[in-house]
Amino acid sequence: MDILAEKYRKHFPILDTSCYMISNSLGAMPREVETELQAYAGLWQREGVEAWHEWFPFVDEVSGLVANLIGAAARDVTLIHNLTIGSALIASCLDFTGTRNKIVYSDLHFPTISYLWQGWRKYGAVPHVIESDGIWTDTEKYIEAIDEKTKLVALSHVYFRSGGLQDVKPIIEHAHNMGARVMLDSYQAAGVLPIDVQDLNVDILATGVLKWLCGGPGAAFMYVRRDLQDLFFPAIRGWLADKEPFEFHMPNVDFADGMHRFLTSSIQVPCLHTARPALRMFNEVGMDAIRSKSLEMTDRLIKNADEFGFIINSPREENKRGGALTIDPVEVKKTARFSTKEVCDELIKRRFIVDYRPPLGIRIAPHFYNTLDEIDAVMAEMNAVTKGK
Repeated sequence: MDILAEKYRKHFPILDTSCYMISNSLGAMPREVETELQAYAGLWQREGVEAWHEWFPFVDEVSGLVANLIGAAARDVTLIHNLTIGSALIASCLDFTGTRNKIVYSDLHFPTISYLWQGWRKYGAVPHVIESDGIWTDTEKYIEAIDEKTKLVALSHVYFRSGGLQDVKPIIEHAHNMGARVMLDSYQAAGVLPIDVQDLNVDILATGVLKWLCGGPGAAFMYVRRDLQDLFFPAIRGWLADKEPFEFHMPNVDFADGMHRFLTSSIQVPCLHTARPALRMFNEVGMDAIRSKSLEMTDRLIKNADEFGFIINSPREENKRGGALTIDPVEVKKTARFSTKEVCDELIKRRFIVDYRPPLGIRIAPHFYNTLDEIDAVMAEMNAVTKGK
């Protein structure tokens, strides 16, 4: 067993009963989360409303743990409810009444982001959807689409269906040359890839702890480049965005300096507790080590898939590959007794936890707590299922 798995597997109880290979959908829960939630309940039980004196600073503590993982200063990251709300917050800061009203994104982006920007048509936004090959989006297509009419590029760091890793830096540079801003969705990247917002010079980055960061549902985080923060005045605003929230100013908000202006209403305290154990762990392990192991495991997946004759609907190149691969074990198997979806369902019944994303196939997403033996096991089991064994 490798060093990372040997040291950290014990923190994830589900690994005792399952071959858990779907951390790009929901990361495995650290056992320390149970203690965290007991501490949350205990404080609330003992202190009642006085617990807020500890809960409010907690936002900045956990945001700081996320900031460390993306190369940001703690003061430049804050809590949001989810990526949709974060996108809406940014959208509400922008003026679409002029000729610069174009929103550029790929058809591989997660649908909720498309839904939001299509909805923003009522405020003058003009979405421009780039057509991909279904697996990856050619960087040149972004370059061609981003022009002087572009207000914002909603850029996906890693595509959720295929696990394809986008080379975002040249896109960001071109967008800036055209006078556009870039909001980077790193939901499928943070926790499995090293990220440096300073090197990327990205304007806005949003991510959440639900997936690779193993923090459970409910907590997401947003970074805004420091020189831009005080230029944004969200129309979606809540009482915590005020400089003096407990003064309860009326009728309008006096925006807090920096990232707190993006806070809306009461914070999701339990989700901060579920996020903290894994975030501490990731900061201890380091993202370079996690990325190195991830590539080793996805290399092994590719080797197995080729040996079994499966189709890989993800980029093979390391510089175009995130942490997950999407594999179709059925399409070329003329004698297969089951559909790809049925193969996936059967694997789950056998406690090989993966998932299915049409039309590409079965997503397999090993993490730093998995082993190469588990990679071999899940692929052998997939082959057995396709043969009706």
